[in-house]
Amino acid sequence: MLRSFTALAVIAVLSGCDGKNPFMPDVVVNPNTGATETLEPGNPNTEVSNKFLFDRSRGLTMNSVNYDAVNDELVINNLPFDGTDGRYDSVAGSETTDANGVRREFYESRQTTTTGLIKHYAVFIDSAFLEATAAAGRDWGNFGNAGANINRSSFNLPLTAETEYRYVGVYAGTRTYDRRSGIELVTGDVTLLLDTADFDPNGNLQGDIAGWVDNRVRVAPGLTGGGPLPRVSLFEVSFDPATGVWDEGVARTFDSDGQTRDNGTYSGLIAGNNGEEMGGYLVMEGVADIQTVSVQTVTYQVGTDAPITVDGLQTTSIEALQALVNSGATLPATLNASVPGGVTIISNEFNNREFRTEYNAREVGVYVGTQVVP
Repeated sequence: MLRSFTALAVIAVLSGCDGKNPFMPDVVVNPNTGATETLEPGNPNTEVSNKFLFDRSRGLTMNSVNYDAVNDELVINNLPFDGTDGRYDSVAGSETTDANGVRREFYESRQTTTTGLIKHYAVFIDSAFLEATAAAGRDWGNFGNAGANINRSSFNLPLTAETEYRYVGVYAGTRTYDRRSGIELVTGDVTLLLDTADFDPNGNLQGDIAGWVDNRVRVAPGLTGGGPLPRVSLFEVSFDPATGVWDEGVARTFDSDGQTRDNGTYSGLIAGNNGEEMGGYLVMEGVADIQTVSVQTVTYQVGTDAPITVDGLQTTSIEALQALVNSGATLPATLNASVPGGVTIISNEFNNREFRTEYNAREVGVYVGTQVVP
């Protein structure tokens, strides 16, 4: 099983004037055609089988990850203030294993009085052919620095007579915010669909991949609190049959009205000697939280006086509820109106009132699925 994939920066030797920046290496992205891609300095994506979610302009900076199986620790590089050695210890009680032996676990960075000054958390998924890691910092006042990695030990496309395949497995991610500190850890189930024959080849791409992540649940790092999150729809994307790689398919979630809530991309790898697994990472941004409160409205009458209408928002103001949502608190499910006794009730109804955070969340997640065998 794969246990270490550390990306090394490739520095080209200064040579003749060919119009290329010698510190921006060309990396082979298609071994069959010899096609290359020029990388920016510091970009760790120098190996097809070892993909990083890397974009320095967005704070996606993680460029190396190693799993220490002996000590059950992650060693992560290029996330500032996560400790001198970048070592992450397992969070007690967080490990789960699915029916196919795919393991998911949370990890946390080490802190002393002078090191590890910003607490970081990582999620890790380990399977027969894949390792997937995502990590982010808790204490930034914005999204902060984060990253993700997916790496594999072997690759072949599925070699069966069928050309359509289904993969099921696990998802895990980190969520941080653009206007406040804090972090949540997310779990879920992933389903990926693969068609190796259709679409027909178009350049170096062919086939079709789509899927979803459902049963998403967010928790605090102490594995408490949180709640459900909407399904992630993974829209169609084609892959490179020579490498089993796909890049930047659309990933979205939707609110109760069918409007886009989170928007982002997902990328990944087909893995295994017979395409037994698929895995990858996603990044998406959208409103951090949406909560609905059922507000009671009552119209009543005292004797022959004029009717009086009261509602639950007279006991807890809209401003107070909005502040609670922004703080990350859970709103009450119902706000009852204050109605005196001995009155005649003319009408009594409940209406839902939606509250959205005034800031966004960024989720960086990873997923691994195992092929379903008929």
